[in-house]
Amino acid sequence: MIWSRLPTELIREIIVYLASTDIAKAGNLRLVSRDTNVWVLPYLFRSLTFTTPDEITRFTSILLPKRKFHIPALKSKLHIVPRALSSYSIESLALMVNTQLPSVENALASVAPAFSNLKNLYITSRNLTSNAYWLRQYPIHPTTIVILHFGFPHHVNYQDPIFQCVTHLYTSTLVGYRNSQVTDLPQLTHLAVHTRLQHSPETIISITTEFRRILESAPHLLLFVFTIDKARVPPETVHKWEMALEPCKKDCRFILLPHFHDPRMEWEGLLRGQPDVWDRALTWLTGMKGDVDAAFRYRIAESRRLQVEGEWLRRSKPRGKMDWEIDMVQREDFKQFEEDDFEAVGSLMFHS
Repeated sequence: MIWSRLPTELIREIIVYLASTDIAKAGNLRLVSRDTNVWVLPYLFRSLTFTTPDEITRFTSILLPKRKFHIPALKSKLHIVPRALSSYSIESLALMVNTQLPSVENALASVAPAFSNLKNLYITSRNLTSNAYWLRQYPIHPTTIVILHFGFPHHVNYQDPIFQCVTHLYTSTLVGYRNSQVTDLPQLTHLAVHTRLQHSPETIISITTEFRRILESAPHLLLFVFTIDKARVPPETVHKWEMALEPCKKDCRFILLPHFHDPRMEWEGLLRGQPDVWDRALTWLTGMKGDVDAAFRYRIAESRRLQVEGEWLRRSKPRGKMDWEIDMVQREDFKQFEEDDFEAVGSLMFHS
């Protein structure tokens, strides 16, 4: 056969090309041999979603060598040294594991160099805190971070190195440990937050006051988006918020986006290259200013989203698992588990 007479370098180029064009082909090719497995793995691990400890364990077992010490192969056999972890091109990671098991942190720490090219990170505030030690040990600097939770928005340390290169932040907590806050991010240009609208007047004042403080203390900020689910509340509730937000709306960088997307849909949209929350906000604002084409595009996009979101969430949400949340305020029916060791700081995660 011609294939058996081809040089190894050419075989490698052919297999790598096939793997790069189709992720399904890459999955099949890695089963051909140990050598092809090493070649195609980087094309399989571009975007990762972890929701259980078992998924992390399986992932690390694939990347790590099966032996502690490398044993050279026989000269008569094609052999490839195990791929260096830093050579992987993982661009997007969703770390949504509702556990504090040390084994999870240790497993991720063992493959930490594989995340050196990370650009997009979806993570719970609690996962970010529990994995902070090994995250500080490696040059992992995403440009987009979305901080979620499972009912209670924990504090994070906005002075951690992982935030050094962040330009886009969609967060459920505006301040954190050691008096850190989002305005500490040196390269932050785009900020987004969300909360449900059914709050007391005192809570509304607290939230809008914090918004004004951020706008005043972050001159480098280009866009601040506050997303709400306008369709699910009475008009009078929306009116209360609009009145409270009047000082913020005077700043051209602030946009009140009336259509909220579920965080799982935001993640799925990122993987598919769809517009993010800031892109949608700018398109919506352009339409509101009289651009008929922009308004039409936005309405069409939202109409399609409403058609697919309900079905997609029903089909994709794992039963028995907690929803991804990005609300700045603790969920009303949230129950603190005994193993929770965070300090009770109230329902609002704001800087005092």
